[in-house]
Amino acid sequence: MVSSFKNKLEAKVDYVAMNLQDIECIKEEFEDILKHIEPQAEHTESQIKQQFEKLHQFLRDEEEATITALREEVEQKKQMMKEKLEETNRSISVLSNTIKYIDELTEGNDVCFLKEYSAAKERVQIYQPEPETPTGALIDVPRYLGNLPFRVWKKMQDIVQYTPVILDPNTVNAHLILSDDLTSTRSEH
Repeated sequence: MVSSFKNKLEAKVDYVAMNLQDIECIKEEFEDILKHIEPQAEHTESQIKQQFEKLHQFLRDEEEATITALREEVEQKKQMMKEKLEETNRSISVLSNTIKYIDELTEGNDVCFLKEYSAAKERVQIYQPEPETPTGALIDVPRYLGNLPFRVWKKMQDIVQYTPVILDPNTVNAHLILSDDLTSTRSEH
C-alpha cells in the first residue's frame, strides 16, 4: 500500500516536474522579451525620428519656396514702383520748370514777355497726366498666407501614403524580415 502511494505521488511529481519545465521555458521567453523591449524601442524611436525628419524637411522646403516667391514678388514690385517714381519725378520736373519759366517771363519786361508769349503759351498747354497707382502694386499677401496650412497639407499628400494594412512586428514569423514601414516582408535568406 505504501508503494502504491509512493507510485501515485511519484506520478504527480512527474507532472509537477513537467509543469516546472514548462514554466521555466516561459520564464526564458519572458527574459528574452525583456531583453528585446529596449532595442525594439530604440529602433522604433529612430524610425519615428526619420519619419518626422522627412516631414520637417518637406515643411522647410515649402517654407523656403514660399519665402523665395515672396521675395521675388517684392523685387518685381519695388522695380515697378521705382520706374513709376522716376516717371513721376520727370513729370514734376517738367511742370516745375514750366511754372518757373512762366513766373520769370511774367515778372520780366513786357517786350521779352510779348516775344516769348507764343512759346510760353505752348509750354503751358503741355499736359502731364497724373500718374496712377498701378493695380497690384502691393504684395499679394493672400497668395502667401491665405489657407497656407491647407495648401501645404495638400502638397504633403504627395509625399504621404496611407496603407490600410500594417503588419505587426511582434507577431511576424521569425524567419521573415519586416520592412521599415511595416507594409511588407522578405525572407532572411
